[in-house]
Amino acid sequence: MGFFLIAALFAVSAGVAYSGIQSAKKAAKAAADSMAGVLVNKESNIEPIPVIYGERRVGGVRVFVSTKDVSGGDKNEYLYIALAMAEGEVESITDIYIDDTPITDSKFTGLYTINVHTGADNQAYDPLLTEANAGWSSDHKLSGIAYLAIKLKWDQDAFGGVPEITAVVKGRKVYDPRSGNTVYSNNPALCIRDYLTNNRFGKGLPASAIDDIAFSSAANDCDESVTFYSGGGTGKIFECNAVLQTDETLFDNIKTMLGGCRGFLPYNQGRYSLIIDKARSSVFAFDKETIIDGITIKGESKEDKFNRVIVKFANPDVDYQPDQAVWPDAGSTEESIFLAEDNGTLLVEDLTLDTITNYYAARDLARVLLKRSRNALRTQFKATSEALQLSVGDVVTVTHDTPAWNAKPFQVEEITLGYDGTCNVSLLEYDPSIYTYDTSAEQKSYPDTALPDPFSVAPVTNLSAVGSAQLNADGGTISAIDVSFTASADSFVDSYELTWVASGGDTQTIGINSIEYTIYNLDSLQTYNISVRAINALGAKSTSVSVINISPSVD
Repeated sequence: MGFFLIAALFAVSAGVAYSGIQSAKKAAKAAADSMAGVLVNKESNIEPIPVIYGERRVGGVRVFVSTKDVSGGDKNEYLYIALAMAEGEVESITDIYIDDTPITDSKFTGLYTINVHTGADNQAYDPLLTEANAGWSSDHKLSGIAYLAIKLKWDQDAFGGVPEITAVVKGRKVYDPRSGNTVYSNNPALCIRDYLTNNRFGKGLPASAIDDIAFSSAANDCDESVTFYSGGGTGKIFECNAVLQTDETLFDNIKTMLGGCRGFLPYNQGRYSLIIDKARSSVFAFDKETIIDGITIKGESKEDKFNRVIVKFANPDVDYQPDQAVWPDAGSTEESIFLAEDNGTLLVEDLTLDTITNYYAARDLARVLLKRSRNALRTQFKATSEALQLSVGDVVTVTHDTPAWNAKPFQVEEITLGYDGTCNVSLLEYDPSIYTYDTSAEQKSYPDTALPDPFSVAPVTNLSAVGSAQLNADGGTISAIDVSFTASADSFVDSYELTWVASGGDTQTIGINSIEYTIYNLDSLQTYNISVRAINALGAKSTSVSVINISPSVD
């Protein structure tokens, strides 16, 4: 029965549910660290390659790094990198950054060549990487791996070493049973189906083990839109934008994917189906005729009851760094009511959801999880074999005199078949009202950090170069040029680089600490081009400011 944990020998309806993400709360910090970690470049020949569903900014794994000798030049002038981004085939790799700066920035002009490979199984090798000194050949195709082939030319003003490179990856193309097409999509139902059926990194299930009617229905549920906030735009609250690590267990990755879409993944009669948790009508009524024996009732526990839920997610508005959504809002009526019910004790659940990249989706899931935790009555009993028609996630009602229940709604958590043909049924209290989307307040926009870029240096201004006759010690004159300029407006600048180039080709460069300088012993028969650059405390340089064809003056 695959990777699902089924306690009874004859379990007929069991599976994984999104509510199981609460059991992983102790791993919240590790999950948050992992979320930020996908933006970091790694260098390894054994590092697992992630699977990307939907859209995320990621770093990558440097699976090849080499340099190239240049005749008469620096042997390290060119750097070559093969940066593996994800399992293929992906839709696209765009919006490339080098050291947190867009590659379109002028300081990188002429310094890079990047070829994108989306990871088709039949993709050709990249000839760019064969230019390197050694190691890459036409046999190296990285078939099935989405990667960047990168060539960088060394420039001390652009690079401080081997750079960190990230890009936005639109992930895998997935099969849609509703249309029969395989295209890019971040629909959670389609992504989960792809993961279950993939032979390389997923479960490798045959199509016959998938209930495509149920998956199609779940995909339709995920496609529904809501109005995010009063007066605001619309969008989907169920999307899968995930970076799945292939060294994690299948079980953990499935729980991660279910977590962002309120999904149940039942295993019934040899097939897997998917149910999105939402307001539903009852499909079966338990009563004294179908409840045979052994009814037990368990109330909510303080450990599993919350009055504040915090959901951490990767927010594209802050370049996919970890952000959080909280429900209820501090000082809100809901918060006051819940705290009063809990005798003023703050009960906080802190979750990290790797598939969510939308504030409103994260906030709504926090609300649903909190309200579910406050309706956590559970019951178990032995029932007739009629219960075999039910699946995990189905809504049922229970009528029984002992607890005075009259068609009380519950949700199926598990059904197991006993040796005597009866069923053991586990149910969770169900309230359909909690699924109505709560039009939330608009997401707050936080100002960007305004710290200066230490590698962006303001140039000097008002450069002046004037020829002058200077007296030497024995009363004669020598050719010279007086240079002056207005200092850089950058407060971190502590020196300047002065360069003069004679019309005959001779070039000299010196460092100065003043905004005035006289260049002596020049050839009066030549003209000179003068340029100045500002240098900050880190050694970063500004662009050059120049004046040309300056003649030294001799009397």
